[in-house]
Amino acid sequence: MNGVLSDEVVYFPSLQTMPAELRALRELDRVRKRRMLPLITLSPLQRIPDVVDFRRAAQQAGEAMQELPHCIDLGRVPLDHALAWRRLADPSQGFRTWREFAQAHRNAVPVVLMPEGASERAVALQAAALERECGLVVLRLRGAAPSTMVVERALQALEDPRRALVVLDFGTEREWLLGCAGIGRDLLLRWRARWPGLRVVVMGNSFPAAAQWLGTSSPEDSPRSGRLAILERELHRRLGGLTVVGYGDHGAVHAPSEPGPELPSGHVRIDYPWQGEWHFERRRRASPDDASREAAEAVVAEAPCFGERKLWGEHEIREAAQGRVFTPTREAWTAIRVNLHLATQVDEMTVEAAGGRPAKSNSAATSTS
Repeated sequence: MNGVLSDEVVYFPSLQTMPAELRALRELDRVRKRRMLPLITLSPLQRIPDVVDFRRAAQQAGEAMQELPHCIDLGRVPLDHALAWRRLADPSQGFRTWREFAQAHRNAVPVVLMPEGASERAVALQAAALERECGLVVLRLRGAAPSTMVVERALQALEDPRRALVVLDFGTEREWLLGCAGIGRDLLLRWRARWPGLRVVVMGNSFPAAAQWLGTSSPEDSPRSGRLAILERELHRRLGGLTVVGYGDHGAVHAPSEPGPELPSGHVRIDYPWQGEWHFERRRRASPDDASREAAEAVVAEAPCFGERKLWGEHEIREAAQGRVFTPTREAWTAIRVNLHLATQVDEMTVEAAGGRPAKSNSAATSTS
């Protein structure tokens, strides 16, 4: 797997093997997929009776990526499939079980596991083994104030730290994301001084939980439109942009909340990312078809050059705007939003990588009408 992180890669989204995210990724064209290296957390679904471990989830990730390079991760121990998770996360022999699991899946790069209770030595042995086996060592720190001791010990164990990719994942809360810029700057300065050439990606998520989007400030049947700044783009800009640090995000999915309960009957929300903002339209009608059509019409009218990129998500919105009987679940609309988000971030970061000006956004909370 040497050389998996090519100069083409400009975007590092964090995704899960949930149906909506897999559909969004599967429907993305191969050209754009080549410009991204997703970190895909394996999430077997309880409702699929034949899934007893994580193999099917890893297979689904590879299929969605059309066997292009991608990273696989385990995330935190789940309530379901906890025994299988612990078997994979066994720290013995440098996490040998996890490394062998990843080797069975073509073009899958395992993220270094750092479960609670694992020794620094076991994690460092894992990183050194992955350097030999994959040529790329992906280390992921999570949280607004991450402890870096384990990661730094792992970097010391590498023959060439330039083979490492350190992902600073500041989490999923919009309220604190931009406040992490100072922490990010300090870590970048420290690491670059110690390990020149070390590659670092910063990511977070400012897409709010679903409950915040329903709102109660307007009459139930009144249309609501607005824009919401993609704060992870602003965080990346404050850290110096692509010349300093790689860009990642959570694919416009609020991880703790999605998938979740369906919206109330007749509610429809459609989101369209563009130039550092999510444009959103909300409708509530007696008929979900009517709500879908009205919201989709508004998106098509508002979005510049809608449909010219030939994206699956745009096709689905246009179909709804033209009155096709369209009563998708919240999961389906999430797939559409994520598909559009992934494509837009790839396109805009590609422009920035080529020397174009990055899209600027207003970091204010929300504007609605």
